[in-house]
Amino acid sequence: MPKLRSVSLVAVTSLSLLLSACQKKAEGQVVAIVNGEEITLTELNAEIAEMNLPASADKNAVRSRVLQRMVDRRLLVQAAKEAGLDRDPAYLTQERRMQEQLLVSMYGKKAMDTIKVPDTAALDRFVSTHPQQFAERTRFRLDQLVIDMPSDPKRLKELESAHTLDEVASRLTAMGISFQRNAGALDSATVAPQVLQRILALPAGEPFIVPNGNRLVINSIVGREPISVTPEQSRQMAAQAMRNEELNKIGEQRLQEAKTKAKIEYQPGFEPKDDAGKSTPAIGAATNGAAPATP
Repeated sequence: MPKLRSVSLVAVTSLSLLLSACQKKAEGQVVAIVNGEEITLTELNAEIAEMNLPASADKNAVRSRVLQRMVDRRLLVQAAKEAGLDRDPAYLTQERRMQEQLLVSMYGKKAMDTIKVPDTAALDRFVSTHPQQFAERTRFRLDQLVIDMPSDPKRLKELESAHTLDEVASRLTAMGISFQRNAGALDSATVAPQVLQRILALPAGEPFIVPNGNRLVINSIVGREPISVTPEQSRQMAAQAMRNEELNKIGEQRLQEAKTKAKIEYQPGFEPKDDAGKSTPAIGAATNGAAPATP
């Protein structure tokens, strides 16, 4: 008999929870309920805020469309869970990575909120000491060849003696490496001064290689034009750049502090290489000795 009473108690409890879910109402801070799952006003407003709507937008119409999109998405999520995808190892791996990226992003934003906007004198000093971003800002027109990263990067040694993009194209054809020829551009404000200096020191038309994901972009400068920046724009850009620099310093400091306190153990064979702990540049070294740049 005690066992029967226990089973009955579980059944009653489950029924109570089910009835509680059924009794939910879309009111107050709850703007919709999808199969018992609430969508709150906070969630709706957050999604709308990310859209950067103009002031003239019909807010009621936008709110209605966004809410319906959220309802549709919630239905698809529920269907995916019913199919068991939320327990799939591939999903769990990506979920963790996305959570980590979100937390790091929010951690950075919180740090950024503590950084003060520099005063006018500091902004003007920054502008004067970074001419490639302001007074001498230039857009370089590029002729480009795009290739897939070869399985054996040593093959690219054959390109080092090519001094024009046409010569590179001929070498690639002879090597059986397919390529796409594109037109591109490079803004001097997006390149580190020492990198830009090395690029500009190349002979006219000399190619330089830039890794871009699993591809390589081989560039040759074919023209240039100045980019005009007003003093007000310069100060705004300088303020953002200076705050970004400060944020990077904070990030590096906090990372080093975390590493000092951390206990990290690697499986044999997975230990970091000598340079693995250093900051990875956005782009790598060019094969012909030229500095990389962002195309």
